[in-house]
Amino acid sequence: KMYISFMLREYEQMNAFAETFFEFNLRTWTLMYHDTAHSFYGGLVSFWMYRQSNDPKWASRGRKALIAMKKWSESSAHNFQHKAYLLEAEEAFCNNDIESAKSLYEKAVSTAREHRFINEEALACELAGNFFLEVEMKDTAMEYFMQAHQRYHDWGAVAKSNALFEFVQRVLGPSPRLGVDSSFTYPNNIENGGTNCRKRGPK
Repeated sequence: KMYISFMLREYEQMNAFAETFFEFNLRTWTLMYHDTAHSFYGGLVSFWMYRQSNDPKWASRGRKALIAMKKWSESSAHNFQHKAYLLEAEEAFCNNDIESAKSLYEKAVSTAREHRFINEEALACELAGNFFLEVEMKDTAMEYFMQAHQRYHDWGAVAKSNALFEFVQRVLGPSPRLGVDSSFTYPNNIENGGTNCRKRGPK
């Protein structure tokens, strides 16, 4: 649930689920890291929550996740290097280290692409887009959002791809380059994470 609320940027739900998640694992932090996916997304949520709340406990939680991910990447760069880069980029974003963040987001995207983690390439592109939007580099933000939109769609996350489309239209305006595969139809309730999408049949 924390992951879903993070992907849909539902702040109140994310806060509640994250607090429960970290409270449950507070006494078993090392054990928590046996589940690398929870660690990765827990770290991303933590950095995002820090930027929303300015509460240092979230920065600390994100930092712990980053340290663990870097350690894992030493033994399996294929599986963990892009994750470490993305967490590091998010931390740089939190610290207002603009130049480091730019480089690290690009590394996260390129290594996820190289290692064929299409879903995490999409996520890295989306988070890079959010960063560049925040620092008023709107053309670069649009480029990353376009890549994220396409990669989510390629992955089959149609509702997420469509939700991102709506977000970009709302904050950056229409872009004729932000196209999609016309073989899909999209739900009307994408803002709420609707998933009732389907392939069109032959005409």
